[in-house]
Amino acid sequence: MSHTHAARRKALKALLAADQPLILPGAYDALSAQLAERAGFDATYTGSFAAAASGFGMPDVGLLTLNDMVDQTRRIVEATSVPVLADAENGFYDAPNIWRTIQAFEATGVCGVHIEDNLGGKHTATPAGLLSPHRMAQKIRAAVDARTDPDFLVIARSDAAWVNHDADECIDRLETYIAAGADMVFAPALPADALARARKRLAVPVMVAGDLLDVPGSDVPAHTIEDYGRAGADVILLWYTLIGAATKNVTEVLDRLRTRNDVAAVKELVTDQRAFEGLMGYDRFEQRSARYAAAPASS
Repeated sequence: MSHTHAARRKALKALLAADQPLILPGAYDALSAQLAERAGFDATYTGSFAAAASGFGMPDVGLLTLNDMVDQTRRIVEATSVPVLADAENGFYDAPNIWRTIQAFEATGVCGVHIEDNLGGKHTATPAGLLSPHRMAQKIRAAVDARTDPDFLVIARSDAAWVNHDADECIDRLETYIAAGADMVFAPALPADALARARKRLAVPVMVAGDLLDVPGSDVPAHTIEDYGRAGADVILLWYTLIGAATKNVTEVLDRLRTRNDVAAVKELVTDQRAFEGLMGYDRFEQRSARYAAAPASS
């Protein structure tokens, strides 16, 4: 195991022990992950929603394979120095074979993955339902058994508050998954008042999805990061914000270019090229180039 991988995982555990919730921007590629780190965020995340869209131009409806998510995760980990969490969907396999998922993600250097009980149809009007709590608990138990680094986090996600609109069922499921060995639990669409109740029962860190509040028609009352922090969230995941921001800004630039036919019309919306090259490390390349292009010293 890489010393860097181990150090990142220990760093994430220290962040989770802090008094304030950890805010995780959802990176959609290596560049957005680097920008999150440069902006001062202590950790980041990559999820299937953004990976499907940015990598394949597809919806997040179960189309990505294990290798698709592992490859995206590896690129983000290699591009940054901060801890990264990743989306392992429903584990991709049943309990006897989930070791392959854990082994593949561990090798990327990611600090942990979440595994969900959703059977498919996320982000659509016709969700397929939920895996039984027993089968999901077996997946979590198998994932914990499969890891080689005890600091690699196995995070159990329940979508009961989202799919079944039942916060109490969600909390019950999370308790079952904790009993199976989950290091953290993730509860999308869990309202802040339900999270406050859950904190009295759940003995591990809890992650909530703040970005779900941005979705039109969401059943979750509007909450702020402060609301979730007061309710006891340890991690607030902003899985949509970055790819949503990129899509809005690029669309605006393209619309202006098409209607005005003038690059000057979008100048204020575009990062200065020299500044962008600075972000990408062109100066370091020039320094290396000068070093190796220098004439050899005379003997």
